[in-house]
Amino acid sequence: MNVMTYDSIDNVFAANDAVRRLLVARVEELDEVHANASEGGWTVAQIVEHLSIAEPRITDAIEGMLAPTEAESERKPFAPFSLDQYAEQARGKIEAPEFLRPTGLPLAEGLMRLKESRARLETLRPRFESADYSRVLKHPAFGMLNAAQWLAFLGLHEQRHLRQIERILGER
Repeated sequence: MNVMTYDSIDNVFAANDAVRRLLVARVEELDEVHANASEGGWTVAQIVEHLSIAEPRITDAIEGMLAPTEAESERKPFAPFSLDQYAEQARGKIEAPEFLRPTGLPLAEGLMRLKESRARLETLRPRFESADYSRVLKHPAFGMLNAAQWLAFLGLHEQRHLRQIERILGER
């Protein structure tokens, strides 16, 4: 298992951006046959659509956790963390809830939505500097995560699905 410790919000954004670049580079030039390839489950296009559905929902949750707080004395600042304990768990089969399942968007539209959702997430970046990291929200598989951990989860989630895409396309 690869140990990844996030020591700043910039570090989390950089890690997420690196995974996103790999994902987009891998799928943006796929022809229709490859975009619709699968290994018995979702197609490549459906995986991208799933990611384009999940990221805005997670961004909404993060935005709520980043809202200003009046209880300044109880604020918890950013502390370095790792999601390694979840990385192995994320390698296994995790069933997506119905509201995160793809509906059949073409690959190009899924990629466009991913670009738009990342731009929106990027607008929240300055708010992470003054965030209250005591606010948490439950992830269905990983338990309680704060805003920084949810942000890092986005990268872990994309990395998991990038591996899935690579398996579908016969690269691993």
